[in-house]
Amino acid sequence: SYVLSLLVTVTLLVLWIVYVVTSASTITTLAQRAGSTSATPHWTMLWAGVVLLVLVIGGLTYQLALAIGARSYSHKQEEFVSNITHEMKSPLAAIKLHAQTLQQDMTAAERARSVAFILQQVDRMGTLVDNVLESSRLVARKKLLHLEPVALAPFFDAYFAEMRSQVEGRGIRLHAEVRTSAVVMATAEALRRVMTNLIDNAVRFSARGGEVRCRVDDERDVVRIELEDDGIGIPRNELAKVFDRFYQIGREISGRRKGTGLGLSIVLGLVREMKGEVTAFSQEGRSGARFVVTLPVAGRQG
Repeated sequence: SYVLSLLVTVTLLVLWIVYVVTSASTITTLAQRAGSTSATPHWTMLWAGVVLLVLVIGGLTYQLALAIGARSYSHKQEEFVSNITHEMKSPLAAIKLHAQTLQQDMTAAERARSVAFILQQVDRMGTLVDNVLESSRLVARKKLLHLEPVALAPFFDAYFAEMRSQVEGRGIRLHAEVRTSAVVMATAEALRRVMTNLIDNAVRFSARGGEVRCRVDDERDVVRIELEDDGIGIPRNELAKVFDRFYQIGREISGRRKGTGLGLSIVLGLVREMKGEVTAFSQEGRSGARFVVTLPVAGRQG
């Protein structure tokens, strides 16, 4: 095998170096008989062996790092497949249950509730599929966003009005403050996906009765979009990894919906395509996490 061949090569090079060191006089005598004019041929042989050994060890280390990285990524992909399967099975089971319920006699109000629940679960599955497709697009770096001017105040007023019922339906309060006159180069769909992924992440790690706070403010030549929750927070040593694809915050915590590990990586990719930045914050000894998105201002509303 490849590893065995490398071990044999390293062993031979080490034996070579040991032989040169212990047989310097013999090597010099043989070199002189062969017509060599060098007074210290063993040093040349020694350095050649050392250089080859260093190169082999360096190559081995690099190959091992690649193998470990590939295995880690493969494990994350396997976990992603498992999680996304679970994420899709839950709404499918709920849809089937309520569809079967619709076959029975029920009041108009009960029928309306079942239909509304089915539509809600269909939307959930649609969001899941859209996230997978969007993540694949960002990784492939194809079909970049076609940016256009978007006035943020009317966008966020409509967005928060729509999202409030969904968030509060999951037992979390949503508090939003929109104080901006900025126009940015973006797309409404990209902004919606960024905010939905950030809010879903905040709600998923918040206990019922908690609050998610969103603020949109003008700040010189950028607009600052800040989202904060009262959830479990982010360990300091994980802050640099939360935007990695397939990475999941607090995967050791039981009783939480795992998700797919794509949401925050999509946020990062879309924000960068809109020429902005996103940063995660979490304070030790204090619950909650905070995400800050900044986008360059392209203009102002009347």
